[in-house]
Amino acid sequence: MKITSLIAGILLLQLLVWLFVLRWIKKKNVSLIKKMSSQCRTANHRVVIEPTSALFRGSDAKFGNIKGNGIICLTEDSLFFEKLTGQKIKLKRAEITNAAVEEWFKGKPSFATGGKHLVIKTTDGNRIGFLVRDTDMWVNKIKSL
Repeated sequence: MKITSLIAGILLLQLLVWLFVLRWIKKKNVSLIKKMSSQCRTANHRVVIEPTSALFRGSDAKFGNIKGNGIICLTEDSLFFEKLTGQKIKLKRAEITNAAVEEWFKGKPSFATGGKHLVIKTTDGNRIGFLVRDTDMWVNKIKSL
């Protein structure tokens, strides 16, 4: 009986910790979406794709390989991404040479989006990977700018 109570206590503690973490992530997401929307309006950027949740999957150079949740937004002159933990990526349209959908990025598949990574290639040869909803739409919008 004591083992069962101990296990139940540990599981309850885990549940409470995860609820706290998930609540923080949701609040941070909402906060970043509002902040990014406000920044785009203030700077008079024409928004092509509204700020939305995304997952940074790493890059070949410059931005590192530490994956993380964040918010991504596309304007007619830039692509913005900000991780929940603070790292920011801003790519001017002139820096983007290609956008593609790839099933694998940096040797890893993605089951979360049906194997579709949004991969941005820049003028310096860097490739930056994201997981977004509707990857094909992102590629089409980026290429149409």
